[in-house]
Amino acid sequence: MKLNKYIITLSVALCAMLSGCTDWLDTQPNDKQSEEQQFSTKDGFYSAVNGVYNRMSGSNLYGKTLSYGDLDLLGQYYIVEQSNQGSYYKYLRALTNWDYTEEGVSAVLSSTWNEAYSTIMNINVVLNNIEKDATGKKVLPQREYKMLKGEMLAARAMIHFDMLRWFGPIYSKNPEGRGIPYNDTTEPQILTMHNAKTALNDYILRDLKEAENLLAESDPVITEGPRAEYDEVNLDNSMRYRQLRLNYYATVLLTARAYLWGDDVDNALAEAQKLTEDAKVKGFFPAVDKAKLLGNYNDPDRMFSTESLFGYYNKNRGLIYDGTFGGSNTGTGLLIPRSGYVDGQLFGSVDAEDIRYKSQWELGETLEGQSSMKLTKFKDINDAGKNNAENNKEDETGVLQVQKFYGTYCSLIKLSEAYYIAAECMMRNGNLAEAWNYLNTVRENRGLGSYPTTTAEKTFWNYLTLDYIREFVGEGQKFFYFKRRNMGFDNDYNGRKEIKVLVSAGFPPFIPPTYSYEDKATDAEKEKRFVAPLPQSELNNR
Repeated sequence: MKLNKYIITLSVALCAMLSGCTDWLDTQPNDKQSEEQQFSTKDGFYSAVNGVYNRMSGSNLYGKTLSYGDLDLLGQYYIVEQSNQGSYYKYLRALTNWDYTEEGVSAVLSSTWNEAYSTIMNINVVLNNIEKDATGKKVLPQREYKMLKGEMLAARAMIHFDMLRWFGPIYSKNPEGRGIPYNDTTEPQILTMHNAKTALNDYILRDLKEAENLLAESDPVITEGPRAEYDEVNLDNSMRYRQLRLNYYATVLLTARAYLWGDDVDNALAEAQKLTEDAKVKGFFPAVDKAKLLGNYNDPDRMFSTESLFGYYNKNRGLIYDGTFGGSNTGTGLLIPRSGYVDGQLFGSVDAEDIRYKSQWELGETLEGQSSMKLTKFKDINDAGKNNAENNKEDETGVLQVQKFYGTYCSLIKLSEAYYIAAECMMRNGNLAEAWNYLNTVRENRGLGSYPTTTAEKTFWNYLTLDYIREFVGEGQKFFYFKRRNMGFDNDYNGRKEIKVLVSAGFPPFIPPTYSYEDKATDAEKEKRFVAPLPQSELNNR
């Protein structure tokens, strides 16, 4: 990769870092501001860090493509209109068919790749100046030096990791396969293309472990929780709103996720248990209250924000719902599952009391003559104070202080994943009883009784997969889960089209008889579906 062409240089990086495309932690651009000036004050460091998060929440990264957009289309949640020949519909259909060569899809891949590495360069600029400050002016107190460095290392690892998960090989089949370049410098140069194992173990996990150690010594989330409220007294919010930053707990879960991707079960379990076994975590990030959620018709927390460890701010979150999933729009470009998928096969009559089903889905749109469910997870809330200027404030970083934090919050990393990881690791280590305990913890938090435990391993895997699909809609994780486990979507997990195959032994009893977990895809088909090709712009410079 030639950084002078595809990764912005330091002066331009600084400008771009300070001018995001959303309102989340916006900072004011100043083209004439030098890098030295920018990092000469503590506020300058915080504005630069906020600029990084702002870019991460943009539509080319976690604000769409790597969450509710392209990855969930690849993950087969939705049916799309089949006859319209417009470019947008061709793009949607190509994604659901894993056609990475289609013009629109190819353009998105290129934009995401370039934005990822541009953001990484910005992170490196911040990290470079944090280190300079530590040995020079020292405008950052020691605690904040550690905290900001930890956050930026975690952010760099997270972006690289998701590029590896999408563009890299199916790790369980080919860990030595072509991975990604890892950029940890501000110097323009051609970066080495590492194999997947090297990129993961020598670079991504290196950064995550250093970040975790730094944050363990500095992050106020450990002693005070997420602090998702405006500081009315001191008016200093630099160390608040920890769910909007890659805090210690979010970094721990990222590390567990990375270890599991690399099939390091013991380390993945150890990291996950730092969250599942810590009473403080349960207190700081409590399970969503079923009574408050379902009894609140005006402004429910459909995002389950109390359980979220990391996400992003979007004051126009309702527009995602309106334009993408239903809302007031009724066009054929909306993303909706096939008829009978959500209310029949994803939840079924026995699990109809699941609060994910009752709060995040509702009957609505039609496509191709069939009624279907629509996702309401991003739906706006009726926050009476949200549009009242007297009730809203902006802190010094530009965060709009609406009365209800969860009304503008979009989740990316949730505590429930730690329980899923622990459950899987316990199963793979032969401890079936503990595996069920972890899985049932999430199930009970979703308003349901325990799964009917059994000694059949296949049944456990079926239930675990079902819960992943239910839990992470809108967050991009289903596609990565299927890729990690090398599962091919050729079953009724598929929300795009019904694929009926024979029912196998150990079949969960509460799902309709036509629902099956049998996987029919060949290894070649899975490779085509799961491994995105490197953008041509990257290949041209190698």
